[in-house]
Amino acid sequence: MEDGDTRARILEAASQVFCEKGFKKTTVREICMKAKANVAAVNYHFGDKKKLYRAVLTKWVDDGSREVFTRISEALTAVTSAKETLRIYITAQLRFLCLFERKSRQEFNRTRLLLRECLADDSDPTIFDSHMKMELRLLTPVIREIVGSDMPEHRMESVTIGATGILTHYFVMAAHDPSKGITSQEELDSLTEFLTTFIYGGLCAVRETVHA
Repeated sequence: MEDGDTRARILEAASQVFCEKGFKKTTVREICMKAKANVAAVNYHFGDKKKLYRAVLTKWVDDGSREVFTRISEALTAVTSAKETLRIYITAQLRFLCLFERKSRQEFNRTRLLLRECLADDSDPTIFDSHMKMELRLLTPVIREIVGSDMPEHRMESVTIGATGILTHYFVMAAHDPSKGITSQEELDSLTEFLTTFIYGGLCAVRETVHA
């Protein structure tokens, strides 16, 4: 039990410090002071600073994926159309780019660090496993409903990439430039409306092309 508590304390402390300072400016000693642990404990539970960082990133992705899934699942009880489901998904994702609340600022910092890791030459793709599973479970059925259930599987992959590509673009911009964060509820609503219209329209056009 004590080992588990120590590991959890280190992970929580590392999560806070990495979020504030990023990987390069964070020291293991600083994490240990915050976690009331020693360097040997970090090496024992995680191996080194880089592995601890990746464990933190994985935790952020897992927590974020659960949060998105919960938000969407709760909202879907009152939704009947694929377009509204798409809107809910887009809103839930864009919230990680928000800056107008203290919690959202922390999520924004985490999102930027995750994106930098995703774009790094030595990125570990397994960090994002839970997000990919969440997207597959929630978004793919919606896209298939819009474009038609008879869409060949090999084309569905391309359609999904196309549908999420513009959303991904906003996240990549935010990774490079903090000013690209969403600064108000009104801005969030406006961007959600634009992306929903754009993506839904594109999916409908694909459907028409396939059935032409």
